[in-house]
Amino acid sequence: MPLPAYGVAGVGQRNPTRGRRARMYALGFSLSVVSPILTAYIPFIVYRLPIDLIKRSTPFIVYRFFMAKIEKWIIDKILDTADIVEVIGDFVTLRKTGVRYTGICPFHDDRHDGNFIVHPVKQCYKCFKCEAKGGVVDFLMKHAKLSYPDAIRYLGKKYNIETDNMDINFTPPPPRPKPAPLPMLVLPKYIMAATLMKESIDSDTLIQWIRSIHWDETQRRRIDEVLTYYAVGHSTKNGMTIFWQMDDQGRLRTGKMMRYKEDGHRMKDKGYNRDWIHSALCRKRFDTEPWPHPNIFNPDKQEMKPCLFGLHLLNKFRSKGVEQTVCLVESEKTAILMAIAYGNHAKQVWMATGGMSYISREMLQPLIDQRRRIILYPDRDGIDQWRVKCEQLHYDRATIDTTPVTKWWKPEDGDKADIADVVIRRINESQPMKTIADVKATMPTAASLIDKFNLKIEK
Repeated sequence: MPLPAYGVAGVGQRNPTRGRRARMYALGFSLSVVSPILTAYIPFIVYRLPIDLIKRSTPFIVYRFFMAKIEKWIIDKILDTADIVEVIGDFVTLRKTGVRYTGICPFHDDRHDGNFIVHPVKQCYKCFKCEAKGGVVDFLMKHAKLSYPDAIRYLGKKYNIETDNMDINFTPPPPRPKPAPLPMLVLPKYIMAATLMKESIDSDTLIQWIRSIHWDETQRRRIDEVLTYYAVGHSTKNGMTIFWQMDDQGRLRTGKMMRYKEDGHRMKDKGYNRDWIHSALCRKRFDTEPWPHPNIFNPDKQEMKPCLFGLHLLNKFRSKGVEQTVCLVESEKTAILMAIAYGNHAKQVWMATGGMSYISREMLQPLIDQRRRIILYPDRDGIDQWRVKCEQLHYDRATIDTTPVTKWWKPEDGDKADIADVVIRRINESQPMKTIADVKATMPTAASLIDKFNLKIEK
């Protein structure tokens, strides 16, 4: 006999309505039991915890809800006012190098002034060793161990900008002791000798341009002599001109590598256009790799100390009864051109600082120890800065001469011209134009007409 319809549903199938109703009853019972507990204990948990624990342990949104808030316009005003150089300078000793500042990195066991860079224009810092980087607030959060709100309050207090009535939980970190100086890096001279081969020198772009200048016969004979004296090298690997730095004791310190264009100007486009020999010797692909040339340069055990370009010539041409003046310029190329143009090394020797930041008493100490007369020849756009640098030397035999870039200067020399730009222009103007190439070089605006009409110079 067949079973009734209701018997099939009641015995062989699950009743969905009954299960759903049971789950709803269970949920309601759970909420009725748990809800009073949560209501009673949440305020106790939140308001009894220490403030610092709330800041560091709860999400930012919970902190914003329970703690006093700093208005966004106040934060923006503080960030616009804060100077990263001043703030980091409170914790790290910084040294101005060009438009940037350098120092000892506070985030790792650093021993080299130069790994840690602070950019005042970009308002950021970076360490090329440990890869630490960020802005002014990031520095305070990482180095001073401040939370973001406390970092804002610290900056507000420093720049007299009121934030809120919250106290700052801040203990200044102890100053890091200055590391002991490392032995000075002295490179083996066979590294330099490999770059002084005549074949490679003749293929150098800068040297080819120097030879194309309208020198007189006496000056032209000086070219090879000056290149040899100043140890100007060429890298066949990357096509750069190398200006080797040797001190007055003949010790090879390092070498600056620069890439030049065919017109004699330095390449300043984006790319690999400038480097240092000591940097190339210790460059690694990965931080975990060992130093590539530890027998030559180990940055953990040696320290590179730059010197004036041409310092090794300080005593080479000195003769009894003749006072030799040191003529100081910024660019290494300028020192070479002036030595070719004027010669007479017994009375004047040309040296280069390699940058305005290197004009210091420490850098010029070998000259001061010998009581040498020093004449500084500034670039046209740096006259005021050079005057300040000259005064900071506190040396009574150091003077500054601006005549070449003021009285001799012409607009075609450019606003950033140095003594070499002016002197080479005067040399080219004093020489007759013998070829059509000379006409093009002297009058660039006429070059298109010369090519269009195929003009030539009549003999």
